[in-house]
Amino acid sequence: MQGDLFRAEAPVKRGKWPSEQLAELLGGHVRWDKADPSIRSWASFHIFTAARQICAMPDKDKRKAALGKIPGPLRDRVKAEVERLWPMMRN
Repeated sequence: MQGDLFRAEAPVKRGKWPSEQLAELLGGHVRWDKADPSIRSWASFHIFTAARQICAMPDKDKRKAALGKIPGPLRDRVKAEVERLWPMMRN
């Protein structure tokens, strides 16, 4: 019966939106290995962008301070990206 198609049922429980998952990962609230691969892929762009901004800073102390502001779980990833980009950015 058509009436059965529109019968009210319990609301469907949904997970978090991808943007919420990304914010949690970038904020250091979720470990990298616990995040969904698609969210990690998305986060890698932000890690790359942060590394480029750090490389563009003219002063070593400012670069260290900026790296220190990054949440602990992601700091090593950003640092590795800075080290990867550094030779290219300094030419």
